[in-house]
Amino acid sequence: MFRKSFKSISLFFRYAPGLTALKLFQTGLSAVFAPLSIYFTQRIVDTAAGAVSGAGGWNALVPWVSCLLVSMLFYNMIGGGFFDGILYISMRRKLNAGMTPAILDKFKRLDYACFEDKDVQDTLQRMSSDPQDKLFQLFLNMLGVLESAAGVVGAALIFSQAGWQFAAGFAALLVPMIWLDFKAADMMNTMMSNQSADERMMHYLGGLLSNKSPLFELKIFGAVEYIAKKWRGVSRDVLNARVRTTIRSQKYFLISTILFKCWSFYIVLGLVSAVIGGRITVGLLTALITSTWAVLNNADRLSHTVQNLRQQHLMMEHYHKFMSLPEITDGGEPLAGGAPHIAFENVAFTYPKTDVKILNGVSFEVRRNERVALVGENGAGKSTIVKLLCRLYRPDSGRILINGRDIQTVDAAALRRVFSVVFQDFCKYAFTLRENVAFGDISKLNDDGALREALKTGLAEGIAELGAPLGKLEDEGMDISGGQWQRVAVARACLPGSAFVVLDEPTASLDPVAESDMYRSFAQVLKNRGCIMISHRLASAAMADKIVVLSGGAVTETGTHGELVAAGGLYARMYESQSAWYTPVSSGSSGAPGSPGSPGAPGSPGVPGSPVYAESGRRAADGAEEALSPVAGATGGAVEALSPFAGAEGGAV
Repeated sequence: MFRKSFKSISLFFRYAPGLTALKLFQTGLSAVFAPLSIYFTQRIVDTAAGAVSGAGGWNALVPWVSCLLVSMLFYNMIGGGFFDGILYISMRRKLNAGMTPAILDKFKRLDYACFEDKDVQDTLQRMSSDPQDKLFQLFLNMLGVLESAAGVVGAALIFSQAGWQFAAGFAALLVPMIWLDFKAADMMNTMMSNQSADERMMHYLGGLLSNKSPLFELKIFGAVEYIAKKWRGVSRDVLNARVRTTIRSQKYFLISTILFKCWSFYIVLGLVSAVIGGRITVGLLTALITSTWAVLNNADRLSHTVQNLRQQHLMMEHYHKFMSLPEITDGGEPLAGGAPHIAFENVAFTYPKTDVKILNGVSFEVRRNERVALVGENGAGKSTIVKLLCRLYRPDSGRILINGRDIQTVDAAALRRVFSVVFQDFCKYAFTLRENVAFGDISKLNDDGALREALKTGLAEGIAELGAPLGKLEDEGMDISGGQWQRVAVARACLPGSAFVVLDEPTASLDPVAESDMYRSFAQVLKNRGCIMISHRLASAAMADKIVVLSGGAVTETGTHGELVAAGGLYARMYESQSAWYTPVSSGSSGAPGSPGSPGAPGSPGVPGSPVYAESGRRAADGAEEALSPVAGATGGAVEALSPFAGAEGGAV
């Protein structure tokens, strides 16, 4: 424990070496002054007694009285008060200035896979609560241990003048007291560590009851009381465990207190016996009696300080564990070869702490400026491919190549120039609109023209002024809708001039008309850029030059929209299932899929074998990007539309 505590203290020498050395020097002097004061008091009383009895002169008192006064004055000057306060403030300022950037830098380099680990979550929860303060408290406890230990050793040497049994008694007292305090502290620390998961659950449940979005849904469904009951249950279990552990640990503190009182009684009796037997002088008796309680309190303080040191040490262990977590390895190699060409070669991947293989032998390529759609059922691995492309995770096997170079060796800055991403679970930053968009390329934070062009591309014009704060963190913040937040996220991805834009369900929160407008905007923006798109609305996949169909973690089909429809495989079945609800239905039909005259019936429009469907397939095969889309308006009782990209790309609408 002490060795690892000194490892933590070394951080002080890294960030504030001069102030740390000064504080250690001050602590050493303070520790020496306590036993010296006892010794000076003894010499003063013995000299005075000698002067009274005629064995010496009163002048002999002067040096001892002077030494005692100087030591007391010096101790008061350097041992507390103004000097100590200034020193502490300066050390904390240096520590914060050094540790905070180091922690933030570690978060930037932290391997994304770490966040999948429950143990890492526990570490982050324990570490994130002001590690600078924990380190400072650890430093103070270490100083307290050194000062108390020096004081106890010095007092034991002086007490040994009255008999060796007193010096031995100090050891006999301190060893069991420290061990008992350790036992009690370990019980409490183990209990706190075991409650990490319960504390996370309490925090989560509390967030459900205090966050507007989940609270709105819980109120609608009348489930608020159920969540509140769960929170009360978890908090009750946490509190009961802490009470039980505290009560059990108190028996160790009780035994320690009894030992302390017995030792105090033994010292008083021993000193009185020594005086009666003439084994010690009156001066020594006076010095020891007057300092007995201070010495005993110092011994008690040493025991409790070691206990506190143990607690602070365990807290700092979380910090050291955090700083040793694996980091993202940046190959640092530049990317050459012009517009990037991407290739997946037999890639397999399993999320950390799981046994389910999400990707299994995935191989496909994305040519320069090619638009590729990833299609498949939920859990097929589409979003995982995006995360691997962004190097958030490393494949278990296989390779991802950009211009023939393994993505793991590519420089991080070069990789950011290849991809900009709209994630399915995009973030809503409670900052200004300017900042929300500029996070796509922070170098353009003050480039109003580029920001407005990105907002126009993302159909986010008119949401707010660039300087307007979004969210409700500030009093004047704007609480915009989910669809508006998604437009801002799209604008953020369109800001950098990356070679590929990756769209993971980019229109999930948009209404049909806005979705149609968004895809038309994409068609213009992506004329000279590549695109990798994930969408469950297969009409949008018709814009792609190539569609990659995933099932069970593997690529099962690859081709254009027309080719895959004609093949009659998984894509065709998925497309048929969706298009059945958007095909014209005669007024005399029920409109139920599968009924005569309905979209799902054989020979009806939108189903393989029908003239309309066949014509659509021929157009797609001839290069006209035309497909049924869920974004059309209703006309004459029928819902009918072609892909919005058809018009943008010159196809028939």
